[in-house]
Amino acid sequence: MKIRAAKLAIATLACALAIAITGGTAAADEGWVIKSFQSKIRINPDSSIAVQEDITVDFGSLQKHGIFRTIPVRYQYDKSQDRYYNLDVKAVTDGQRPLQYSTNVYGANLVIKIGDPDLMVSGVNRYVISYFVQGAMNRFRDHDELFWNVDGDQWPVAKESVTANVTAPAGAWTELACYQGPSGSREACPTSALNNFITFSSTRRLAEGEQMSIAVSLVKGAVNVPPPLLTARDRQFPEDAFDRNPLTIGLGALILICGIALIAWNWWRHGRDRAYLGHYYSAPSDAAEHAEPLFQHEPVVVEFEPPQSLKPAQLGLILDESADPKDVTATIVDLAVRGFLTITDIPGIFGSHDWLLTQKQGDLASLLPYERTLLGGLFAGRQDVKVSELKGKFRSTLQEAEGQIVTDAMSRRLFTTKPSVARSGWGCLGTAILIAGAFATFQLGIHFGWGVIGLAVVLVGMVLIATSKNMSQRTAAGHDLLRKTLGFRLYMGTAEKYRQQFAEKAEIFTQLLPYAIVFGVVNRWAKAFEGIDTSASNGWYVGNAPFQAALLSSSLQSMNDNISSAISASPPSSGSGSGFGGGGGSGGGVGGGGGGSW
Repeated sequence: MKIRAAKLAIATLACALAIAITGGTAAADEGWVIKSFQSKIRINPDSSIAVQEDITVDFGSLQKHGIFRTIPVRYQYDKSQDRYYNLDVKAVTDGQRPLQYSTNVYGANLVIKIGDPDLMVSGVNRYVISYFVQGAMNRFRDHDELFWNVDGDQWPVAKESVTANVTAPAGAWTELACYQGPSGSREACPTSALNNFITFSSTRRLAEGEQMSIAVSLVKGAVNVPPPLLTARDRQFPEDAFDRNPLTIGLGALILICGIALIAWNWWRHGRDRAYLGHYYSAPSDAAEHAEPLFQHEPVVVEFEPPQSLKPAQLGLILDESADPKDVTATIVDLAVRGFLTITDIPGIFGSHDWLLTQKQGDLASLLPYERTLLGGLFAGRQDVKVSELKGKFRSTLQEAEGQIVTDAMSRRLFTTKPSVARSGWGCLGTAILIAGAFATFQLGIHFGWGVIGLAVVLVGMVLIATSKNMSQRTAAGHDLLRKTLGFRLYMGTAEKYRQQFAEKAEIFTQLLPYAIVFGVVNRWAKAFEGIDTSASNGWYVGNAPFQAALLSSSLQSMNDNISSAISASPPSSGSGSGFGGGGGSGGGVGGGGGGSW
């Protein structure tokens, strides 16, 4: 109901705007008019009707091929059935000579297209359409009835006059009614009868969207009216697409359960990390492996130094299986600690900060490929750069460095497949299943009412997409490194327990600071060094206050946020664009329809 109300509101607003713009006329001016619409109807003893429509139109100076006449031949009867009418076109003339025409059924309508595609006409033209209809009469307990929409309300132009002449069996008719106006109108129009010849006529010009409808009541049995012609009703989406019965619910549930079971099995086989059968092998490449037990996890043991002397970004990848902005920040700080650059904190207004990165001489050959890439992306032939200047210019560097970090991990056999490839592969499969499910939902729903079954496929696709991030798999070596990395993170996260050791070795603060950034424990790491002089280990950071662990951690956290913003910003577009934006009644019977010109 809310959706319908919204559509109605939008339609009302559109109409109001159209009226305001055109000065009171919402409809477009077609430039032609129907001068007269005359219909002759004969009710036959078998209840079929013969109809002759004599339509005179004036195209004025317009060049047209002709007109088309649209007549509904199918109506909704009840929730499961449609009523249909057999309509057979007998002839189309201009009153004297046959005219070229074609007929086609579009949905619930029969369309008669009249005119020669190689010939244009203008001015006044006459079209006489003769057709035969079966199934149009209605039978009731005490009478039979013809309720007929003469001209239809789907014409895009006005009709200056509409008349209908009905010939009924002698002595058959008992009551007459005539309505004119928009659909549902009970505005009466006059009727007259002479014996079995009945006349109906409009009293005024009928505008676009208006029509004339007539009703003739006959004595019961005057004509032989059979039961209505019924056929299975075409389903509408989504109203009729989701039949809920034991079959559809059962099949839908089975598909959903089996689909989720397959996803779980796939994760069991390809998503769980591998693990060594024993503990700490000296030659892991020769050690036997198995899938990590699901409910059996060994406790994390504290590690006091970076596992395998790996760099912060390398441990960041083994932790979350992706290179991200904090890995870049950690690498920049690590390069600074190792003497390849200096970081200068530049205070701004209202407490804002920027950071000047200055390159220093160093042995670039000793760097890992991704470290060289990051240095090259930062400086690009210049000696220094501000973090604020990286915005929109650093994404390609990050992507290249990320690929190199992953390549390094794959060379160490830490993953069975590249994490991004595993995630995207299963994500694409889930998307394909979702699309297939959506297609199946519509097709099964519109044809059989089995949309619930297709919906189950959609849900399977959604579950696979949601779980695709868990489908990457570490090797036993990678899993072993993860455990040690978690142990190292535990050490740094509980660093206050080791303050006495830090007092004896204060330089460890800056040496391990890049790892604290990766692990997200910078503040805890700095708090462990409160009251301990760490300035002697600093030669890479320049601030406006005495070197303190807490101040440095706050500055680096802010720098990480700015680098994240710089990385996420897309390069400026080279495209161009604008600088601006911002019971009875009219239409209640059968027949009718409308038409147009072409």
